[in-house]
Amino acid sequence: MCESTVFLEEGGKVREMMRDVTRIVMRDGDAVCTDIVGEQLVLENVVLMEANLLSHGIVFVRGT
Repeated sequence: MCESTVFLEEGGKVREMMRDVTRIVMRDGDAVCTDIVGEQLVLENVVLMEANLLSHGIVFVRGT
């Protein structure tokens, strides 16, 4: 499987936000994450911190 888990780092803590993510589209500083069944989550005002393709983890952090 190629799905990933999206995390958000805030205040030095990392929280899992969504599992089984198949697509991420950046729109004006927001990350629109879509999972395998089509559900969407919008992370507002974020930038990509890390994309680990081996462990299928994608970490965003709030933008400035």
